[in-house]
Amino acid sequence: MRTLDGVPLDGSDHYRWTIPTPGQPPASVARPFLEFFAGSPLPEWDSFSRTIKIIRLRPQEVLYDVGEDHPYIYIVRRGSMRVGFTDGRGRECLLAFCRPPDVLASVSAIVPPGLRRLSEIPTGIVKMRAAAGIGVTNSRASAVEATELERLDFRLMERQMARHATWAMAVYSALVLHTLVKERRERDLLTLSPEERYRQFLVDYDDLIGVVPQKDIAGYLGVTPVGLSRIAGRVRNESVTES
Repeated sequence: MRTLDGVPLDGSDHYRWTIPTPGQPPASVARPFLEFFAGSPLPEWDSFSRTIKIIRLRPQEVLYDVGEDHPYIYIVRRGSMRVGFTDGRGRECLLAFCRPPDVLASVSAIVPPGLRRLSEIPTGIVKMRAAAGIGVTNSRASAVEATELERLDFRLMERQMARHATWAMAVYSALVLHTLVKERRERDLLTLSPEERYRQFLVDYDDLIGVVPQKDIAGYLGVTPVGLSRIAGRVRNESVTES
């Protein structure tokens, strides 16, 4: 079977890409990830790869905070991250957990120039209110445990996107996936009960149980720590009864 830097290709030249073995990441997680989305090799990768930096974080260490000029995207090599913000009453609201090989970025900090120009036009379009404050981060990302990431400069990626359709397709596909994840989370928050959301968390993030503090899980599910404790107790008791 033909390969590209160790990534197998099937007969249609579509990548078969698998999550790297924990503890043994390849030379670059970013390349197979982006080329999987692009469906073909990315031109000028070698020169771009020299700009990628490996970032290592200790548990609880902050990668970026709200209001920063931070035009980078990250791909998690090992460990896990939490993404959230603090509301006006001092409560921490968690938006997401990221594990290998998730992409991590504050989208508001990497918006393209076209959207920045559009946001300056005074219109009555309600959706454009979401563009307020673009150009800087609107969330905080911190490490749940010892974590290693690859940092990619999105300004350089934009140049490649303007020059090569494959780069544009890779980034477009990654952003669509990000949007689909957000849509699913919004739907779950609107349609599932707190207990149903907790059960779904156990399915989606089973490896984070015992790693992520319960208060963080509560913040992600939109319940109080006390409420989550009661829900978790019911679920545990149900499991004991069924066994």
